[in-house]
Amino acid sequence: MCSRVARARESQQGLLNRPPSPRLRLTLALSGALLSGLKAFLWIAHDPKPRDFDQIWYAAHALLAGRNPYAEIGPGLSFDWPAPLYYPLPAVLAVVPLTPLPHAIAGVLFAAIASGAFVWAATRESIAPAVVITSASAALAAETVQWSPLLGAAFGLPWLAFLLCAKPTVGFAIWAGRPTKLATSLILGFLIASLLVSPGWPAAWIAALRHTSLASPGGTPYLSPIRTLPGLLTASLLLRWRRPEARLVLALACVPQTPLLYETVPLFLVPATIAEGGVLWAGSWLAALWVARGGPYGSDLARFTTSANAIALCLYLPCVVMVLRRPNTGELPASVEKWLHGSRLPVWARGDAT
Repeated sequence: MCSRVARARESQQGLLNRPPSPRLRLTLALSGALLSGLKAFLWIAHDPKPRDFDQIWYAAHALLAGRNPYAEIGPGLSFDWPAPLYYPLPAVLAVVPLTPLPHAIAGVLFAAIASGAFVWAATRESIAPAVVITSASAALAAETVQWSPLLGAAFGLPWLAFLLCAKPTVGFAIWAGRPTKLATSLILGFLIASLLVSPGWPAAWIAALRHTSLASPGGTPYLSPIRTLPGLLTASLLLRWRRPEARLVLALACVPQTPLLYETVPLFLVPATIAEGGVLWAGSWLAALWVARGGPYGSDLARFTTSANAIALCLYLPCVVMVLRRPNTGELPASVEKWLHGSRLPVWARGDAT
């Protein structure tokens, strides 16, 4: 009897971990979209203060009116915001289709589309990433109407790759995971289109970035998870350099970012089993509790530093363990494979294509 129960559990686990049907994926994606849209709606209705998305929505209106959005967003300007517009113009162009809507409705729709697209893209091979729907990472991404779910969707939906230049930090990490010719072409095409619309935007964008900690002490703080002690262990993912998820996690750990939970949504592309998804889900809520219990904070830098450590330990470290348990396999361009075959690298370093 015990053996029958064990076999039944193994069979059930196998069903859960196998690739889900398109119908199940669609159901999960719609569930994620509805939940994130509702979360964004409730948060916006409760707290009407401007959000990160609102500045891009305003910038799109300014651009359509022939004005320079970089000259209108910032402290004391037409759109009073604590910092200049840090987003490149492609982000503004991407939001133009939502400009006919009021900013609150546009924000809710953006959050819903981003979450639904991410769940659909992430569940191609396993149902495990769907746990992101109820994670603290997705909750904060919906509340603040952030880009990370939509950019993460491009990892599994190549035609969305043009959006990766809307937020170059997270976008680079997604591209590094799957640097296909299609993705590169779409990114370059969208950048060229943005230059045709406004040839001078790169100079205005770079000037805005001078107000960040990357260019001046005391600027808006940006941190890289790899700069934390547990985050340093992401460097070990070089041992699995062939795997797209290994490159994704390592690149995401290296790029400067606002180290808050909404930026960790792409990490939910890593789990391949229900157990792994559960570990990452629990890690997101542990990190949220860690940051909440650590307050009140005297500055953004103090809060971001605590959050970076919590995220590195509770989310990045589990991802490292998951990936290191997998073989160093993955397809590469034929030219790279040819070079590896003729190189003197040891077999363990070269990895395998299959």
